[in-house]
Amino acid sequence: MITYKSSGVDLNLGNICSEIMSKISDKTFKNRKNKIGEIKILEKKGLHRIITISFGKYKLMLNSDGIGTKVEFSERMNKYETMAYDLFAMLCDDSVRYGGEPVAISNILDVNHIEKKAIEKLASGMEKAAYDAGIAVVSGEIAELGNRISGYGKFNYNWAGTVLSFLKKEITGEKIEVGHTIIGLQEDGLRSNGISLVRKIMEKKYDKNWHKKTVEGKLLGECALTKSKIYTKSILEILDYVSGIVHITGGGIPEKLKRVLKIKNYGAFLFDLFEPCWLMLHCQKIGGIEDIYAYKVWNMGQGMLIITDTPKKVLNKISKYKIKAKIVGEIIKEPVIKIKSKGYFKKNEILQI
Repeated sequence: MITYKSSGVDLNLGNICSEIMSKISDKTFKNRKNKIGEIKILEKKGLHRIITISFGKYKLMLNSDGIGTKVEFSERMNKYETMAYDLFAMLCDDSVRYGGEPVAISNILDVNHIEKKAIEKLASGMEKAAYDAGIAVVSGEIAELGNRISGYGKFNYNWAGTVLSFLKKEITGEKIEVGHTIIGLQEDGLRSNGISLVRKIMEKKYDKNWHKKTVEGKLLGECALTKSKIYTKSILEILDYVSGIVHITGGGIPEKLKRVLKIKNYGAFLFDLFEPCWLMLHCQKIGGIEDIYAYKVWNMGQGMLIITDTPKKVLNKISKYKIKAKIVGEIIKEPVIKIKSKGYFKKNEILQI
């Protein structure tokens, strides 16, 4: 089986290095202690953390992220209009998961050289994604870094940003109880996680120009480029009805759901998840990726999970948006994650993680 490590991503070493930076970062918080803008951590894992900044009775949040290697798909297809959706989904959907309302984004676009047409397409997509997320893009920088930035084709780039949010309602998971319903929000594509593994599988099976291949009537490059859904506006409508929110990014459903449930030491049974997109199932098939590993690396068809004791109200609110939502599971007392698989190899079998 092809693994994330064999794809060039060493998760263990990455976590060790993130912890090195994180410990130093934590020490700097004392520089604002008992001052305007005192900083507290809502949640962290390594260097990635969600923090609040206090201004009297108000709390601001900051979190940062990037698109990662999904940018290569746009380089391969020479299509850039959707990439802001991937960036803003990573930023804004992480914010609302904690009860924040995203307000403004600052971004940094690192390029190997300036290519006006590509940047116009990135900017056009940014305007549309910002509307869908309900945020303003207030600052940014384009840095021309030459061969420090590389990739596929002539125009290469990396794109990352930071979002500023107001904390509307702190969602910690403390109000989660056994029997609460889990609602899933469907995702059509890969989002921006597990991409290096997809790239490795594609190149091994089809060669370096895999994106030009058509399989089962589907152009692989188009499937890979499918834009991330931005759930932000719909989540802001349901904050009063939720006890927990899970954004399915790196670590997949098991890691992200366990993180929310750890406060009460509960588990979950996911008995009716959405189907993974075709490309995930195809990658499983040709790469020999077992279902349990796939659920740890990819979103497998879900972009977010909502934990609530009023599922009808949540589903009614979300129905106003172009998002498919349904009841996919429930909270259980046993501290394990049970998944009725929709994967390629063990469909309908119960996986326990």
